[in-house]
Amino acid sequence: MASKNEKASWIKVYDWIREGIDSCALKMGEPLPETFLANEIGVSRTPVREALRVLEQDGYIKIVPLKGAFVSEISLEDVREIYDIRKLLEPFAALSAANRIPDGEIKEMSAEWEQLGKRVKNGEHIDFSSVADSDIRLHFTIAKYATNRRIGAILMSYHVQIKRFQRLSAQSLADIQNSINQHIIIIDCLKRRDPKALHNCLYEHVVNSEGYIMKDYFLR
Repeated sequence: MASKNEKASWIKVYDWIREGIDSCALKMGEPLPETFLANEIGVSRTPVREALRVLEQDGYIKIVPLKGAFVSEISLEDVREIYDIRKLLEPFAALSAANRIPDGEIKEMSAEWEQLGKRVKNGEHIDFSSVADSDIRLHFTIAKYATNRRIGAILMSYHVQIKRFQRLSAQSLADIQNSINQHIIIIDCLKRRDPKALHNCLYEHVVNSEGYIMKDYFLR
């Protein structure tokens, strides 16, 4: 049975690798040698192996027999299939969620995006990952309040891929400003409790997000 220290160690390794992947510090296809990770993070190889096993289950990495672990790659097919699902489910979820999301949550999301907008206008450095985190919170909040609860469950099953897509679609200041503007429009539809407008804005936003990824990573 693993000790408490061993459990804490593998979680430390898991978080270190996941953050590296989420922030794009670890690139798609990059190898993850156990010895390097153990030395870099300051643990033994046992918690590294456990962390890699869980990371593979969660979709962050791929373990190839006799070759080792590698950061999972995102294929053109992955993008097309998951965005097809998002374009169908998220706007549909918006139709029933528009009048169900509590005012308090809308207010919090509005303040979050308005603050990001002010920081960009003031020329402050904006971390791409923080924009992506705000993005995914908004999308999952809408899905969570849809009357069809299975929609949220389906989207959550693609959580890792969607999270990585969000980061890939906001890799420049121009992308961040576009993303902020689109989200403020989406939140305005929520404030007005306008299901049809929310449906249309959300669909357009998901299409735009897919377009950024296709342009920057597959069509260049």
